Amino acid sequence: MVTAALKGGVGKTTTSVYLAALAASGRRTATLIDADPQASAAEWVENATDERLQRIQVIEAPTERLLTKALDKAAADGVVVVDTPPAHERLLTKALSRATVVIVPTRVGGIETSRVEAVLDIVPETTPAGLVICSARTYTRSYQEALNNWIQAGVPVWGTAPERVAITAGPRGPLCPDGLEAYRKVWRRAQYAARSVAA
Repeated sequence: MVTAALKGGVGKTTTSVYLAALAASGRRTATLIDADPQASAAEWVENATDERLQRIQVIEAPTERLLTKALDKAAADGVVVVDTPPAHERLLTKALSRATVVIVPTRVGGIETSRVEAVLDIVPETTPAGLVICSARTYTRSYQEALNNWIQAGVPVWGTAPERVAITAGPRGPLCPDGLEAYRKVWRRAQYAARSVAA
């Protein structure tokens, strides 16, 4: 499972951490590969007091060689979530070539649409991909318009994470119930998409 974005600040790390936490809450092994040189996801998990995050194995892999090595070592029976760096198309392409499913975090407005389209253009044709709209003000007209535009364009929207400071609080506190609820929907849809392709 690859969390993919070419632009920073769209909720990529938050999405990766919550999805890894949901994976770890089952009986499977959950590995979070942090391919971003900033290592925000690794830092979040390693410094967290939340029990769900303490069950995640973290591997830092900020280069193509390290990423390939980490993916080769990842448990075949477990779930691997890859947090990719922004503005690093080669490394993102490498991660996408090994993905079973791709989650593309985005926000509403600005240049987000063109950035999402750029990511979707490099996702392999047979790999399922869906969006998660992050830090969303779901009551606004701009959110509804963005959601409708993606649906009309035929791009699956797998979920929405509402705008809550607690969701992105990082290691300072436990995972936010609103965040877990929102990302549980994304997790289920991603799992369903991956199973559909494998079947």
